[in-house]
Amino acid sequence: MTLSYRSLLLALILCSYLTLGICSQTAPSLQPQTNTTNHILFLMHTGNTAQAFQAYQDFIKVSGRHDFELIESMGLILLDQGQRARDPETQLLTLFGAGISNNEKNLYILESGLTSGIAELELIALNFLGRYHNSRTDHSLHRAMSSNFLLIRLEALFQIAKRRDPKAIGLSEALMAKVNTQLWPLFPQIFAAIGTPEAKKILRQLLSNSSEGVRIAAVESVADGAHDDLLPVVRRLASHHEVRQQEACAAALGALKDETSVPRLEQLTKSPNSYVKLSAFNALYKLGRDEVKTQVETIAKEPNLYAIALLGSMPGTESTLSQLAKNEDIQVRANAANALLEHANNHSLLPIAELLLTDGRDLAIQTITSPGGALTAWKIIPSATQNLADDHVAQEMSLHLREMALTKSVELPEKDFLALAHAIFERQQNDLVPALIEVLVNHPTPGVIELLKKQQQKAGAPLVRNYCNLALYRLKQPGPFADNLRDWVTQQRNIDLIRFRPVVPWDMREKLSFQLTPQETSRLLVEAFEAFVAMQDDKGIDTLIATIQNGNSKNKYALIGLLMRAIQ
Repeated sequence: MTLSYRSLLLALILCSYLTLGICSQTAPSLQPQTNTTNHILFLMHTGNTAQAFQAYQDFIKVSGRHDFELIESMGLILLDQGQRARDPETQLLTLFGAGISNNEKNLYILESGLTSGIAELELIALNFLGRYHNSRTDHSLHRAMSSNFLLIRLEALFQIAKRRDPKAIGLSEALMAKVNTQLWPLFPQIFAAIGTPEAKKILRQLLSNSSEGVRIAAVESVADGAHDDLLPVVRRLASHHEVRQQEACAAALGALKDETSVPRLEQLTKSPNSYVKLSAFNALYKLGRDEVKTQVETIAKEPNLYAIALLGSMPGTESTLSQLAKNEDIQVRANAANALLEHANNHSLLPIAELLLTDGRDLAIQTITSPGGALTAWKIIPSATQNLADDHVAQEMSLHLREMALTKSVELPEKDFLALAHAIFERQQNDLVPALIEVLVNHPTPGVIELLKKQQQKAGAPLVRNYCNLALYRLKQPGPFADNLRDWVTQQRNIDLIRFRPVVPWDMREKLSFQLTPQETSRLLVEAFEAFVAMQDDKGIDTLIATIQNGNSKNKYALIGLLMRAIQ
């Protein structure tokens, strides 16, 4: 017993000794790491961002790997400092960084943007918050309904409606009661988006509103939302004599595939009003009456821009459109070319190139709508720089339309599309280069790769050259493209990143999604960093860290958001 007890005691003492020995050996290796982390975070808290990131880089050289938890902590500190700055540019870039970080710990920064008192910042914060779906962001959207800016309240209400929030109807009715009745046509689409039985009851009431504009908006919303349970009301409205209302109702009956309304639609094709007639013909075509194409072609040849646009959805009309695409009138040519693009017909190439490539005429594109809202067409505006000088939204919409036409042109025969792409690069049409690169990356044929490699060598065109570098890098093509891109980013890290494109309000976006898009060089810089993040490129991420450390001091608030997204 005595020996056993002594043996056990010695064993316990030995274990204790060994344990203490292990602790004494491991503690020195853990303690410096903790001290380094605390030192880095101290530097961040005291505003010494460059020193903190230098210390972090020294730390990872020793450890051999990134510390994602530490990066997140550094990013949260930096964005917190940015949101407390008074400079609107810093606040904007901080909101951008917080939004693209996709980190819910930054939600309070986006929430603070809603109370900035600056409409642009509130709109940006609101749209980023709309990407989250939880009770906290629901509450933020409700708070936005107290904004001093009507645009913000409408934007918030639209997002609340899309979520089918339980309070959506009450908030919609309350705002509708406060605004001028001229804005009431905006509300039917909000109630249609909610789509609940109670919301449809209100939508039904709006279909009978004393204002024709409200009734027409309600009819359009019924069609867009496919609320065919409200068809009886639309049929009744189609029998009224107001021509704008007839036009809208005819379009809705066609969209909802209402066979019982064919006799009424046939009557409307005899209307003396060309808009009503065309809307009825289009509805009948959607209901399977292909023979009406002939009548639409006849009207298109008058020429009629809305009829020309309709032919884009009617196969077999390419011959007529090809003739119209040669018309001396730029308005006729443009609409015929856009319709031919829908058929992927190469007769659209020259007139579309005329609109995409800038020349002395300085052309812009606007969408025009018929009185009843059922028909759309293009309107070409000359001397756009002068005529649209004070209308930034119109300028942005024109660029979107040109980008959409460029995107559709990829369906043309490849040799024709590549000819158009080559012309855009050669003319250094920089406003279209980002959209073109996106199209090319999504269609990486051998011909596309060859074009990108050729343009990547283009002298005197740095934006084209580096966008092609970016495309070839994203396509994982062998070559120096990754190094070229990192070198270019390093050279550009002091540029101004604040030059964002205008934000288009929700009721004017049509099918365009919200995006806060930097312009030209700054956009390429952001897209390069986004590519590094998407590719999980360690060297690229190192370049991003170095740019945060040594680049433009304001850019760091946006770039830290990209870095935080990279480590998720």
